[in-house]
Amino acid sequence: MLMVALWGCSSPETESNNPDENVKDPETELPDNGQEPDLGNYISDYEHNLNVVYFVPSDIDPLDNYHERISGIMTFMQKWYKDEMTRYGINDKTFGLLKSEKDPSYVKVILVNGNHGQEYYPYEGGGGKAGEEIKEYFSENPGESSGAHSIVFLPSREGDNGWDAGGVPFYGIGKWCYALDYTNFDMKYWQDGSQQGNSLWIGGTIHELGHALNLPHNKHQATDNWTSMMSWGNHEFNDNPDGVHLTFASALILNNNQVMNKVGSMPFYEQTPSLNPISIRLFADAEKLYFRAKFETDIPVNGFIAYNDPKTSSSDADYNAVTWASRNIINGDSISLDMPLSGIDSDFRQYPFDLRLRFLHENGNFSVWNYSYDFVDGKPDIDVELKEVTTLSKDNWEIVQVSSEELNGEGSENGAAKYLIDGDSNTFWHSQWQGAQPGYPHHFTIDLGAVETVKGFLFNQRSNKFNGRIKDIEIEISDDAVNWTKIQSGTVGSSTVETLDLNESQLFRYFKINILTGHDNGIGEDIFFTHLAEISAY
Repeated sequence: MLMVALWGCSSPETESNNPDENVKDPETELPDNGQEPDLGNYISDYEHNLNVVYFVPSDIDPLDNYHERISGIMTFMQKWYKDEMTRYGINDKTFGLLKSEKDPSYVKVILVNGNHGQEYYPYEGGGGKAGEEIKEYFSENPGESSGAHSIVFLPSREGDNGWDAGGVPFYGIGKWCYALDYTNFDMKYWQDGSQQGNSLWIGGTIHELGHALNLPHNKHQATDNWTSMMSWGNHEFNDNPDGVHLTFASALILNNNQVMNKVGSMPFYEQTPSLNPISIRLFADAEKLYFRAKFETDIPVNGFIAYNDPKTSSSDADYNAVTWASRNIINGDSISLDMPLSGIDSDFRQYPFDLRLRFLHENGNFSVWNYSYDFVDGKPDIDVELKEVTTLSKDNWEIVQVSSEELNGEGSENGAAKYLIDGDSNTFWHSQWQGAQPGYPHHFTIDLGAVETVKGFLFNQRSNKFNGRIKDIEIEISDDAVNWTKIQSGTVGSSTVETLDLNESQLFRYFKINILTGHDNGIGEDIFFTHLAEISAY
């Protein structure tokens, strides 16, 4: 239980790390009565800053000297993230903090008093409960929140030192994370790990803050001589801080983070990007895994990450996801990335791999293409080719008929058949599952608006759900939507984007796709349903 609490996880203004250089200004030392010094206003040259919250259950008081100690923890982490970004040539970038105009060694710590006692906010589930109360506080005090990201400290329920503290939420949820405070958590004792008793939790706090800043778990490459902070570097940081770093993949994600950018002209996270493939080539030989792609998007892409994630168990939480990353977006619409297989640990090659290809958009959002592979004869058994095709305009397309659609359970912008042809691969049609659960076959019928010559179809599978992706299909065509001719049967692959060439070009106005089976990853889910993000013709 101690290890769970200790390391738990789902995800020019900074001060020196030398304790002797972080001596407080005598004018801002705590007065003899123990009250807060006069720190004046809190300022920052960032438009958006990380919210630092100290959440105190109703049956206890804040721990002694919490403001000074939390300030030291935050400025330490601010400098650590800045140094990591600099390692990759992304200079002068770290998260913003509001700091005292009188003594910038103090950061703004928002004290929120809980409505319940400590027992109401345990490790399991306590974060969500505290988060709801903090959001209510922000709603009532809108000037207190300075950005979309928050770190929330809760006083320890179990002890005053690094070796016995715990019992509170310690993990990331969305753009928030929850961390532990204890009486002796004070960075003035930090000396590169040689005195780790009082600063034992700093590695875990850096890790969980990474989740709050949008970072998923990901691992260093096997050929690196250091450990990724977002894998298990939190465990190793105290004994070997110089051997723990962010991956380049993590740095590229942080580069597009709201609170990591001083200038606020970018509307971070507001618009969901649309990214559609024009061509894809993905294959491997005995030395490397190769990825080439051309795409079109409505929000520029400035980074790309490939996560090679061995599924060692159903609950491995992606800690082993080996990453390659690139900032080289060719002509703004193309990627070329070679991944040496030497970077993948040999012990992992016995397991199936998920391959997640993440495109980083300038506004902090991302698009993902998903694939999978196994190692066969020493190399990834994967060969994907999407040739560049010119798709027909869908301006005049209409949904004529659909076997069923989910109009309630998938939210206001998903589920309906109209999302098959809206030009947005982030939305999707889903067969009905709420109220009724019709099984296979499913189908939909589309009017092209005029007679067209068609050579094939392009399928955008739903990116965030594998089971139920369309698989075996029959294609029918018609000139009047009354008399139908079956022209072909076929299998649509399981990748995010697939094409299916017709045996010969066809001239028609209406087409019907009959879906006979869906893809199944074998975990035992009842696959009575299907879904599809987008259908196009070429």
